[in-house]
Amino acid sequence: MHTLPGFVPTFAHPEEFKRILGRFPVVMGKVVIQGFAKPPCRPRTRSFPQFGAPMLPHPPPTQGVALIGQLDWPQNLYIAQALHEAGWQVRILTEGIQPKEFKGWLDVHHVNAGDERMLSDMILQLAQNPDVRWILPLDEAAIATCHRTLTCRDKLLPQIPDADLSMLQKKSAMARFALSLGIPVPDWFHVQGPDEALHIADGMGYPVVLKGEQGNGGSQVVICDDARALRDGLQKLKHHDTVLQRHVSGRNWACGGFFHRGVLTHIHGYEIVEQHPPGLGAATFIRHEQSPAMVQALEAMGSAMTWTGYMQADFIRDDHGTFWFLEINPRPWGSITAAQAAGTPIFSPLIDTLAGRVPQPWRTDDRGWSAHVFPKPLLQLAYKRRGLRMLQTLLSPAFWRGAPRTSSNLMRYFFKVMYWYWTGPRDWKANHLAPKALGSSPRV
Repeated sequence: MHTLPGFVPTFAHPEEFKRILGRFPVVMGKVVIQGFAKPPCRPRTRSFPQFGAPMLPHPPPTQGVALIGQLDWPQNLYIAQALHEAGWQVRILTEGIQPKEFKGWLDVHHVNAGDERMLSDMILQLAQNPDVRWILPLDEAAIATCHRTLTCRDKLLPQIPDADLSMLQKKSAMARFALSLGIPVPDWFHVQGPDEALHIADGMGYPVVLKGEQGNGGSQVVICDDARALRDGLQKLKHHDTVLQRHVSGRNWACGGFFHRGVLTHIHGYEIVEQHPPGLGAATFIRHEQSPAMVQALEAMGSAMTWTGYMQADFIRDDHGTFWFLEINPRPWGSITAAQAAGTPIFSPLIDTLAGRVPQPWRTDDRGWSAHVFPKPLLQLAYKRRGLRMLQTLLSPAFWRGAPRTSSNLMRYFFKVMYWYWTGPRDWKANHLAPKALGSSPRV
């Protein structure tokens, strides 16, 4: 149907439109009519079903994304939701069952934690599935298993060269890598036994830090205040390769971001105010600050590896303001949700990259913004059955400030998990709710 001044609305074939409106475009049976509609109507595209389907401005992707990681790690669910909202079909390989809150948009496939053969078989199926365009491992073990399993890695993100993959497997190799880029690293030594460790510790002076080469999340870190504590730490890590490192007195900091071909596009820098376990574990309360020295260190490492994807690095800031490098985490980090809550669109560069677009750099001044890392503190308090402190946390503005304003389904799911933690038997919680990495390797 066309409308012109002085004409009665009529229907016409596209060829008739071309005769009447010769200077206006006709594209695939559709005529773009400009300047003839009467106010308050706006110029628009008319489509005629008998000559073709309507054109969509942004057709959704027809292929999917497969995530590999823990369902009860909040950052993984926020990533899944961001991908879904961008139009991707999302599935996740995880040790868990399909939550009813996500049945409409998230396809959950169960895999046993620690069963690398089962996970490898499922990864191969994903690689051969034409409906899966991308495979995104979200923890160190899943990254390692994907790279060991796949010879063709076109669907994999991140794609890590073998030399960098080997470096990311050991903390001592990461320390050498950082030193080669001029980044300050505390003195460290490999130790083979108690006598050697005690001799080195006497030379450095206590306290010292004993680390397993392949630990993550503070699981293989022991701060030793004296020789007895060092012996106990060596006994605890007797089945692991160990590194003895000089202890730096200061506060824990971290800096994460998204890289596109070695260029840092989005940044999340912060001081870790509270951790669980204290001093060693994951951040539960943070204060944002993008220290230039810390950001430059992260940029140097990502650029040297031509990295594409998420990466985070841990630091200690001493009393003189020097940032000492500790380790690299080549994956989304636990407090990434706080970046989203503070106004940084931290998931946007991932969506752009998967769609074949170059992410546009984003910088924001969020210095001093602080919050709980939603919903970790509440889940930990529920696990310990501390009802009064749970209530105090729920009433804290800092708790809700750290929650990204997204789907209410995520909120309902997290509170359901909290209820499970609080009411379930201790042995059931230990076996079914404690986060486990997928695959057999604890690190990349």
